[in-house]
Parts: sequence; structure tokens; C-alpha cells
Amino acid sequence: MDTAGFGAAFPYFDIISQWVMNVFSGKTSLPEKEAMRKWCAEHMASLHVKRFYDSWLETIRIGLLSGLLPDPARDFSRYWNIISSMVKPAYLATPPAFPEHGMMDSLFDFRIARIRILSGLGNDALGYLLKKGDITDAEYRAALEIDPRQSISVHLPYSQTYL
Repeated sequence: MDTAGFGAAFPYFDIISQWVMNVFSGKTSLPEKEAMRKWCAEHMASLHVKRFYDSWLETIRIGLLSGLLPDPARDFSRYWNIISSMVKPAYLATPPAFPEHGMMDSLFDFRIARIRILSGLGNDALGYLLKKGDITDAEYRAALEIDPRQSISVHLPYSQTYL
């Protein structure tokens, strides 16, 4: 079945179903009850607040937290090729060998984003990725020079509320 027409919604549902199956089979555990309570209190306190969920970014977040997507600290290239490519459901199972950019991606500087994401991984992960050949020496040095306040989490956080 051709799922390309589903855009980012299909991968979101796919990753959630894989996560649920892993929870039921014991491969993945749910967060601690207190963490879930805190999240609900913070995000669900007012049901009148309008929320926007970016299904592709949520797919990345849930996929990383559940261990279904490549761990960027161990396999940054595969992680990067997923997050910097067009949204395609097949990329969740097999990341592309090289990023496949979309039509509007020329308006965005992926090099800077890559360094800012790398900078959030920490020195040990950066050293491992450099030794493995997953990042260049220039990327390693640039990531170490980034002000921690400018780092981007591998979970790619975004604001979910709007007026």
C-alpha cells in the first residue's frame, strides 16, 4: 500500500502502535507514574487551551523515547538522515542513506541545526561519534564551542499551545 499520501500522520500512528506493542511485550516501559502525573498537570490542566501537535516531531520524540528510532548518541547519521529528510513513512523502518530535502528546505540552514543538535549530546557522545566516523573533526569542534543555551535537544521540542 502506498502510504505517502498520509504525510506525517501515518508515521505518527505507526510509531505509537510500535511503542504500545513494545510496552505490552515488556521491551519498553512507561514513564514513572509521578512523571506522567506531572506531565498531565502541566499540559492538561486546562482543556480550554488549544494545542497543536506536530505529528512528525511527535513521531521523532516518541520514537526516540521508546527506543524505536536510532539513538543519536550512538548512530547520529541514521538519526540525522531521518530528521533532515522529507516526511516519508518508510524512513522510520529504513532511514535514507542521505537526507532527502524537501522543496522549502533551501530556506533553512541544516549545517547550523546539525551542530546545535550535536552540541546537546555531550562530550562523551561526541567523542564516540568522532571515533566512529559519524561526524567530522570540524563538526566535533564546532559542537564543543556552542553555548549550551543554543543547543537543540535531539527530541526537537516545539511549542504545543497557540491562541
